Amino acid sequence: MRRRLLLLLTLAMLLGGCASWEEPDDLDLDGSWEDYQPIPPEVPEEEPDPEPDYPAAFSLPYHRDHTLDPVSCGEGIQETAASLLYEPLFRLGRNFQPEPLLCESWEWDEAGLVCTLHLREGAAFSDGSPLTARDVVDTLLRAKESERYAYRLRNVAAVSASRKGDVLITLAAPNQGLPALLDIPIVKRATAAQAVPTGTGPYVFISDENGDCLQAREDWWQGKPLPVQTIPLVHAKDRETASFLFSSRRIELLPADPTDDPSLVTGKAQSASQPTSILQFIGFNTADDRLFSNATLRSLFSQGIDRETLVHAQLVQLALAAPFPISPLSDLCPKDLAKPYNEDAVLSTLRLSGQDTGERKELKLLVSSGDAFRSTSARFIAEHLSMLDWRIEVVELPWEDYLAALEAGDFDLYFGEVRLTADWDLTDLLATEGPLNYGGYANEATDQLLQEFSAAADRPAAAKRLLAHLQSNAPIAPVCFKNYCVLTHPGVVEGVSPAPSGVFYGLEQWTVHLQEPAAAPEPTEAAEPEEPAE
Repeated sequence: MRRRLLLLLTLAMLLGGCASWEEPDDLDLDGSWEDYQPIPPEVPEEEPDPEPDYPAAFSLPYHRDHTLDPVSCGEGIQETAASLLYEPLFRLGRNFQPEPLLCESWEWDEAGLVCTLHLREGAAFSDGSPLTARDVVDTLLRAKESERYAYRLRNVAAVSASRKGDVLITLAAPNQGLPALLDIPIVKRATAAQAVPTGTGPYVFISDENGDCLQAREDWWQGKPLPVQTIPLVHAKDRETASFLFSSRRIELLPADPTDDPSLVTGKAQSASQPTSILQFIGFNTADDRLFSNATLRSLFSQGIDRETLVHAQLVQLALAAPFPISPLSDLCPKDLAKPYNEDAVLSTLRLSGQDTGERKELKLLVSSGDAFRSTSARFIAEHLSMLDWRIEVVELPWEDYLAALEAGDFDLYFGEVRLTADWDLTDLLATEGPLNYGGYANEATDQLLQEFSAAADRPAAAKRLLAHLQSNAPIAPVCFKNYCVLTHPGVVEGVSPAPSGVFYGLEQWTVHLQEPAAAPEPTEAAEPEEPAE
């Protein structure tokens, strides 16, 4: 009986894992099994979160030797501070919908080529002068010649001011999505050449003996509450310096592309996702002698991408799964057209399409070696779609070699990335002879639908027709849209909800927690002087 009971105890301890056992003081080896009761494992108490370490001020990075002009400063460090000084005609919400800001309303002529913008009454610059059509015209003309905005304004033929004070934008071809392209910050015309032009934004730039900062405007035309009155600016010569300043808590906010170099930021941080129009996709070589000249096989390949698993398991939600080349956040993206991932259905259809002959087909998937996240995605897709006859090899090439291979057509598949404009113009990527159409896809119906979508007053209906066509013909296989992130220190900022137009979207709803100012010492009574001794 003793041996049997000890054996039972030993087995129970092995099977029970982390359970422990209590032996009664008056051990009766002939007693019942109930005499031996397991003691549940101790669960360590969760340590309470430490109190947030509030900063003395809400500081931002900027380059003190570079201009803050939003047209010429480009994206990056300067853009963060500049976005508090200037405002656009329209801003993009989180669903990429253009929201009127400095523009109050707009209308089109019958041909859909001239858009008349009516400016908002009461909008004024930080020096008190009113916003005028000439200010807008000058900014847009400069933007059309700038490196940052030239591509999105390539269809603009002319910009002028009317006698009524409206802004007239003439297009070379109809595009009802124009307002989504006009989230371009406007500056006062007479100050455009200055390092810090005058803007209509909620803050104004101040430089004095205490350094550089942004000061909240008491006369801001929107009149909305602001979370902090003063924002000190800390010099950062490049992105690496800005990352160090954030990690060392000298600045309190840092926009970042986590797929670029996630090792740049160390320490704890809160992160808010910022949607982008950067599409990652699989491109096909559609030449006649290639496997993916067949539209059915291209469509099956696209259906065979497990986008949700890729985004959640591999990319840690740094992107949004996208079956269409329009962001799933956009109201133009038809949710009812999306097909759920079904591997069995894909396998079955591939067999019916003659892709299970036992004859191995070696397929080359190109990816640029400069982006670890793209390489991860390419390998995931290649592994999951190497089925039946298909054997997909991922070939990583330096950027120059990768681009040369695309231009030479030396590939079966490639993993691509493109920043789309917010009007979702896909012409350069998908139209016949489009400059980004490396796969050589050519389809007259696609070209026609692309033009109709651009010109349509009913954009959702036109988008649905276009995307249904692309789903069947699959000139590319969309994978996901990248997210940027906005980093803040734990507990310091509440309400951060960045939008495609900028980090400070909905700034009036933010709460910034700062240290309480030190109390002034209480005055003490001066001691009476002692009388001199006689």
